[in-house]
Amino acid sequence: MKKIFFAAALAGAAMLASCGGNKGGVQLGSLSEFDSLSYSLGANIGYGMSYEMKDIPFDFKAVDKGVREGALGKATQEHDKSLDMLREYFMTKRGERAQAVAQKRAEADSVRLAGGDTTKVEYPAADPDMFESEEERTEISYAFGNDIGYNIAQSGMPIQLVWIGEAMQNVRDNNAKMTEDEVNQYLQYYFMVKRPAENAEASKAWLEKTEKKSGVKKTESGLLYKVTDAGDASVMPKDPRDVVKVHYTGRTREGKVFDTSKFANRSKEQQEMIKKQRPDDFDKDEPVEFPLNRVIPGWTEGLQLVGKGGKITLWIPADLAYGARGAGRDIGPNEALEFEVELIDVTPYVEPAPADSTATAEKPEAAPAK
Repeated sequence: MKKIFFAAALAGAAMLASCGGNKGGVQLGSLSEFDSLSYSLGANIGYGMSYEMKDIPFDFKAVDKGVREGALGKATQEHDKSLDMLREYFMTKRGERAQAVAQKRAEADSVRLAGGDTTKVEYPAADPDMFESEEERTEISYAFGNDIGYNIAQSGMPIQLVWIGEAMQNVRDNNAKMTEDEVNQYLQYYFMVKRPAENAEASKAWLEKTEKKSGVKKTESGLLYKVTDAGDASVMPKDPRDVVKVHYTGRTREGKVFDTSKFANRSKEQQEMIKKQRPDDFDKDEPVEFPLNRVIPGWTEGLQLVGKGGKITLWIPADLAYGARGAGRDIGPNEALEFEVELIDVTPYVEPAPADSTATAEKPEAAPAK
């Protein structure tokens, strides 16, 4: 198995199997008890940097500080600013400076050889000239750590930062407690076996608790729902091919909004991004429209329980949602979900008219050319 580069590990939910909601989240933690997940992720980051970024003389104290503060939401750089700095450095400056370093070394070798010195010079992998100043070195290093920390926090995994830092340092010192193969094997086990099993157990308990709440009903399929407004019973979706127009908000069992059509329900970060993209109407809600048979089964079934103008909350088991595959960073494998839905309109499916069976009259043969 190829090594899982640190970007995949940090966004494990998206790249491997979606970690999904969990309790615990990020904490500083303690070195008193070994944490396999945190150490594996930290070592994976360390190994990735040692292979892919060995030419960059990072300020590792700044990297470690960025990881810690980014993960705890205490970064002194806005995450967007960190990303802008990193894009500029890695997409432009890094390549230009690497070429300049290589040219400088080649010229130095030529001068030495011209003087009769045939001694081979072993240059360090990371040249100080990869940064134009110590200030830039510190800023880029901190931004790099901040991005790692931000992704750790966003992943929702139960991470102990002390073990992330310990593993990264151990890899740099060539005395890691886990080999690359052991790291890869554990991460594969965690995302493909352990986390899905944990999600299934937690989702089952969550649905059982939800089912006991006042007004919650259950269908034969296992879908839980609560109608807060029945809407117009004369205009209800009755065919899975009906097209519905809705407002909705989807949440994990921990209450995290992963998708919504309403601006007010979006995360602060998403709101800021939308403001930049659409400054004139950034707070405009955007209902969506789709055939009922083009969405997850829980939606197909649940939206046939209310009429136009109705409002319903759905608690959807994983087998009626995204199943064992999950979906993106926030929806893990075997993850039950909650949706608040307002049915704005319904367009009933209309069977297409049958093809005209009347035989087409034969056209007379064209007259032969003269």
